[in-house]
Amino acid sequence: MSDAAIQGYVQTLIRATTAFSRTDVTLGDFGVLERGSTPYAVVLPGRIVAAARSGDWAQVSVIWEHAVEVFELFGGDDYAAFSAARQAVIDAIGQNPTLGGRSEISNAIVGDGTAPLYLYRDAEDDHPTFVFSRVTVRSTEEVSYAGSGEFA
Repeated sequence: MSDAAIQGYVQTLIRATTAFSRTDVTLGDFGVLERGSTPYAVVLPGRIVAAARSGDWAQVSVIWEHAVEVFELFGGDDYAAFSAARQAVIDAIGQNPTLGGRSEISNAIVGDGTAPLYLYRDAEDDHPTFVFSRVTVRSTEEVSYAGSGEFA
């Protein structure tokens, strides 16, 4: 498996929600902010948090963290649409601890994220264009290298 595969699994789960239009959930493409319709979710490449061998040493567990940035148009003091979009991402992961039935993934959960942040189109703008937040998805990948290399 790969970082890109896990990103794709997360993207597929978010696209399956009713909160987002399919084309508004991308893999690292922030250009969607200029061409789609809110809300948006941008799934970013992950990082390896930890890795360990277990069992007969051919078993490897890799813990990944992927960020999903959720954007909604800034609506003044009404955060209902933003909160609903962010909750849809949290629920999509919470309901799918194997990221959609993947045998190599276990225990995908939503970790820490950020408080709402603001994106301004121009530095001189009085009001932000978007409100956004980063949601962290932590998943454990279980890999078996038995039958290859020194484990053959």
